[in-house]
Amino acid sequence: MNNGADAKNGPTGLDWEGWRHALTRFAAATELCVSAYDLDCERQAGPFASSKVARMLAASGVWNEGRLGDRIERDLAMQVLGTGAPGGTSVGEELRLQAVPLLVGGQMRGAIVYGWAFATFGTPLGCERIARQLGVDGARLWAEVRLESPVPESQMKVYSELLETMIESTVRHAEAVERLQELSRLREVFLASVSHELRTPLSVLGMRIEILLRGALADPQAIRASLIDMKHHVNTEARLVEDLIEAARTRTGQLRIDMQPASLRDILKAAISAVVPHAEAKQISVVIPELDGLGQLPLVADPHRLQQVFWNLLSNAVKFTPGSGRIELQLHSDAQTYTVSVTDTGSGIEEALLPHVFTPFTKQLKANAQGLGLGLSIARHIVEHHGGTIRVESAGSHAGATFHVTLPVNLPPAHDTAA
Repeated sequence: MNNGADAKNGPTGLDWEGWRHALTRFAAATELCVSAYDLDCERQAGPFASSKVARMLAASGVWNEGRLGDRIERDLAMQVLGTGAPGGTSVGEELRLQAVPLLVGGQMRGAIVYGWAFATFGTPLGCERIARQLGVDGARLWAEVRLESPVPESQMKVYSELLETMIESTVRHAEAVERLQELSRLREVFLASVSHELRTPLSVLGMRIEILLRGALADPQAIRASLIDMKHHVNTEARLVEDLIEAARTRTGQLRIDMQPASLRDILKAAISAVVPHAEAKQISVVIPELDGLGQLPLVADPHRLQQVFWNLLSNAVKFTPGSGRIELQLHSDAQTYTVSVTDTGSGIEEALLPHVFTPFTKQLKANAQGLGLGLSIARHIVEHHGGTIRVESAGSHAGATFHVTLPVNLPPAHDTAA
């Protein structure tokens, strides 16, 4: 009899230990025999035998590998996994068992087989037939069966509903545990990231000040160079603190979005002008459309917040694109939407990281990225608050990336539109 106790997690990645506890309680409450199978039809939990009949069958090795009980359960589990619907079968038309799919997050993750109960009062002749099929002692089976009450169809239906409730409760519990684990992970990442990123500029500032105090005070050029460097690190520290404040506001719904008639053309031009000097310093070519020829591109938005979004996308493109690379901004529009795309020839995004790009504290460590990994999370919040969407495409490492921001053409009233 395989209880699957040698592995906590089966091939589906479920916490089978948790399911074992839940199914043990269900078996004890209903006196049914219960087992759970994974997607490969391997038993991961059970059989949990509570009734005298089930315990007698278990002691006789009915569910040992290769025995009829094992084959019957696997065939029923395979049927349910194939159809995605509950199923049932019987042994000798009297000993019944059923199975239901195990769904987690709407996805099939296994099957639960339960029953091995007589639907009516057994008979000596019927028990003898069943015993011959299962390879057990007929007299012993009849001795146990005649002392137990049958489980009629109506009662089995109640047990099935109870099992469905138990499955839903166990899934919710598992999801809650997973969320708590994720929150714990994010807290650890947050503390590690914040302590490192905030400490680095402060360490540099302290070092610069120490150098000045140790003898550079008489050298105006050295003082100026140190002050310029210190200003850079002060600005870096200020941006980190601002990112933390902005991220906290997005989590609490307090990020202020001031919607007003605005020009997408002007928003893009402001974001581009702030990034181009950094691109030129790395000899990165920036290709942009002729925005002045496109008109105002009016919409109702918070121009400061949208400029923050596009600045973040463009500055990330500069950060992850090597010297002599290329960044291209494209703009497409129709009657309903504006779509702004930022494409770079940079380090790209690994497939495993791609689904988490907009998750807080996600960073491309291999690309030696600085910051807290909050910019794209904040950008997504801003875009979605405007009724738009933001998504990313990348063929993988060293293949570049493209971010697409789609915004609704939410035109302001005619008398409010800038000329």
